[in-house]
Amino acid sequence: MPFLSLPGGVRMHYEILTDASAAAPSTSPTPSLLDPSKPTLVSLVPFCVPQASDIPQLCPTSPLHATHNIIAFSPRSHGRTVSESKPSHDPFVSAADLAFAFEALQLPPSQLYAPGSICGRIGVAFTVLFPDLVTALALVGISGREAKTSTAGFKTLDSAMFNPEEAEDLHETLAELSYSLWGDHLTTDEFDAFINLLLRRQNPRMAMRSYELCRISYLSVNLTPEALAGIRQPVLILHGEKDKYNDASVVGDWRRMLTGAKSVEAHVIPDSPHMCFITAHEPVTYHLSTFLRRHLPTSLPTYTPPAFSSALETVSKLFNSSKARLRNPRNPESYSSLSDAEKVEVGVDLERMRRYEREWATKPLLEGAEGVEPWELEKAERIPRPKWRWSRRHDAYADSPRNSQTRFSVASEVVVQVASVQSAEKVPGSNPYIRPMSIAEVKVLPPLPVEADESDSDSSSEDDSGWLGRKDSGFVDAFEVLPDEEEKAKSSAQDAVDDVADGLTAVSLS
Repeated sequence: MPFLSLPGGVRMHYEILTDASAAAPSTSPTPSLLDPSKPTLVSLVPFCVPQASDIPQLCPTSPLHATHNIIAFSPRSHGRTVSESKPSHDPFVSAADLAFAFEALQLPPSQLYAPGSICGRIGVAFTVLFPDLVTALALVGISGREAKTSTAGFKTLDSAMFNPEEAEDLHETLAELSYSLWGDHLTTDEFDAFINLLLRRQNPRMAMRSYELCRISYLSVNLTPEALAGIRQPVLILHGEKDKYNDASVVGDWRRMLTGAKSVEAHVIPDSPHMCFITAHEPVTYHLSTFLRRHLPTSLPTYTPPAFSSALETVSKLFNSSKARLRNPRNPESYSSLSDAEKVEVGVDLERMRRYEREWATKPLLEGAEGVEPWELEKAERIPRPKWRWSRRHDAYADSPRNSQTRFSVASEVVVQVASVQSAEKVPGSNPYIRPMSIAEVKVLPPLPVEADESDSDSSSEDDSGWLGRKDSGFVDAFEVLPDEEEKAKSSAQDAVDDVADGLTAVSLS
């Protein structure tokens, strides 16, 4: 099986993708399928895609196979990787997991590709702690360095996602998350299918995994200016112009912080959402492949053991923890940036998540969470395809009094603005790359029912365009610009786009 048994009880799933077996993972305990004449590209697999080969840059027809060996890893709480939720978990712990995976497979220093904001945070942490293992860093859909919300605001996710009072609360939360990831780039059927995918993976029976993902995504993870200034490798940043998960203005902030990088190349992908590595896969693949070729090592590197003791020294310096250098270097939790007080707080949260999981295990599975993963196709005949659909949710909730109740945002102190969604006709074949990703087919490209008949929903209920634009819509995906801040925010966003040199600029900082 394509799993690595790593320290800390982590069973990390990985796939070796080559020209010969681009759709099938290697079952060898060593990277026997690697071409010794090619450099290695290591990729992290985001939580919101079924498997590595569903990422266009890694798929069997990707041009990157001609120039690179490609190995993909699923971090903790992602995909098929199995791990116990720990109070100390943060991107630096996941970075240590990846270092142990390098050691287990005897991988040479490699170029690192991290699509999506969570994988991006892990990729940056890995580059900070283990610089000798990374020759170049490519980030797509970057996060902000700061928290999206306060700890108190984050706790509102309990009722919206981890332990919803009603099924519709979770459905609406995941719908807004989906919209923040994809924007208007999904048809009605595709939007329905993607929410079913999230329901299968992020329902309350998996509250601990969901909590770990959300915590890394929404709270501060100590990507400090000091940490970023220590990155010496060339860095590529690609970001969707219409990313509603993290505004494009974050690009300028990252470029200003990467003061020690050999070079920083940044491109804002026009008219693209957070998932631009799928919706705009052609320009993303082009920029990625040219960046990787430009920064190939002059000679192929050989295996270099991870410098675990040096990484602990870095943790000690960056996070003012004099005891960190005395921790066990063979324990991935030793590399956490969290303080003792933060670990205690997370531990309390995890106990609550564990209780939610036990309680929900005795309840019927939520509607829409049925179905199987791509690696479970042998179960397809026994497990029904989900019948519940987001676009027809009002059929189930038409008489629910909760349709008119106020819902609170994940960050109640942060006002958010979501662009209203326009209905659009489905355009057959508008994205030729996407293929069925699961039993519930996930493609790409505007949510919301198209030309829906009035009988399809409760006429007294709020329509999707209005609901997604409400301040209390249940899940924060972008900062609203208050009236007195509007001009300042517009100027800042425009500066960020201009700062990327008309969207296509490479800047040397050496």
